[in-house]
Amino acid sequence: MKILVLGGTQFSGRSFVEQACGAGHELTILHRSPETEGLPDSVRHLVGDRDPKDPNGKGDGLGDIKALLDAGERFDAVVDMCGYVPRVVRASCELLRGHTDLYLFVSTISVYPTSPDQSPREDWSWEQLNQLDDPEVEEITGETYGGLKVLCEQVVHKYFPENHIIPRPSIIAGPHDPTDRVTWWTRALATQEAVIIPEPPAGLAQFVDSRDLAAFFLRCITERITGTFNCAGPQVGLTLHQFINRTHSALDSDTRLLEAPRAWFEEHDIKPYRDIPTWIGDEVQSMYRVDYSKAVEAGLENRALEDTMRDVRAWDVARGEPELKAGMKFDRLRELVAAQA
Repeated sequence: MKILVLGGTQFSGRSFVEQACGAGHELTILHRSPETEGLPDSVRHLVGDRDPKDPNGKGDGLGDIKALLDAGERFDAVVDMCGYVPRVVRASCELLRGHTDLYLFVSTISVYPTSPDQSPREDWSWEQLNQLDDPEVEEITGETYGGLKVLCEQVVHKYFPENHIIPRPSIIAGPHDPTDRVTWWTRALATQEAVIIPEPPAGLAQFVDSRDLAAFFLRCITERITGTFNCAGPQVGLTLHQFINRTHSALDSDTRLLEAPRAWFEEHDIKPYRDIPTWIGDEVQSMYRVDYSKAVEAGLENRALEDTMRDVRAWDVARGEPELKAGMKFDRLRELVAAQA
């Protein structure tokens, strides 16, 4: 198959490119980064910005695609890894409509409003999803991200009503993770004497390995499985404590796990998610209650949590353990451990 990828050099996009090329497909990727180290040699690169306004001065990426289309090229599928603003997604859809059989748009579970106990499903109506006060806004923040993705999905539905694939991933984990949310845990449990964790019950945990996500994308494309799919894992009902303890065991860690009540975390201004990645508050537990049975029925296969965690740790060591972008600093963690002793 001939596949056009918008994005594709980072994380789950990178996983998709590697797997698709490994399966013998012909890939063209449009991206802004000159850094392509580690990507398959068979990939054809178009370096430019997909935004017609080109605010980053990276070049007319859509113009490069148009030149290919004008020369008679056609794609069996388009994989849109980096659509965040409906205006930009619309420009891509307008250009590619009639030149591809399938359009896969990567969305997010952030399209769903959060709550303590709901289990978001794909059959929720547009009205049940996150809405923006100003539909013209283009600034991407924690408050606008989900609503913008909803509008992007609507654009894709308009241009590809019968031939769209819209995965809605939960938190994504795995090697090459630019967020470091899960990497924080693997490094903490591999290098720190002790970690302070909330005493149970502390809610659930849910994520999907980037490589499993990529494999699902490829399966949907090659088998022409269309529709919208929540993509999560690694197993239904996984608790935060199970996530921590299984990661601890997978890494053969001797790090002590010190439990503390919620009041202790509040007293020390330690916030869920901000300071302790993957831990979220009771009021937003729906983020980890996403119903992903439809994707499993369609072929999503989640690897064991332990395999993901070991691979993340190996990747982090191989890259030299740079400063993490998520979670509290380990100096602060050690101070808190000492104070609790």
